Amino acid sequence: MYLVHVSLRSPAGPAQLPDGARERLLAAAVAEEGIEHLSVHTDAEPHPVLGVFLLADRLEDAEDRAQAFCRRAVAPVPALAGWRVQHGQVPLVTAFYERVLAATGPAGRNGPGTFPST
Repeated sequence: MYLVHVSLRSPAGPAQLPDGARERLLAAAVAEEGIEHLSVHTDAEPHPVLGVFLLADRLEDAEDRAQAFCRRAVAPVPALAGWRVQHGQVPLVTAFYERVLAATGPAGRNGPGTFPST
């Protein structure tokens, strides 16, 4: 399973997704797309982001299908007229984990040093 973040842009510039957008978009999913879950990040800047969780064999397939789904699902929703997909990609969390591993503190699973039970 992949999580693909798809950024949506309003024709009027930065804007909030309308109420009920998640449910309307998710209702447009078809089984062949492998969409498992959809989350909405309305506070993402400068544009709202959809978190599309889907099953795929490859990263590139997941990103392509998530973007295609969002383009197709947005089009028939009157409240989203003119909205378009900016980009869609699997978020990289490398920087976060590098910070966790470099943090000072007691040794453990997420820090430098040996695991306490060894």
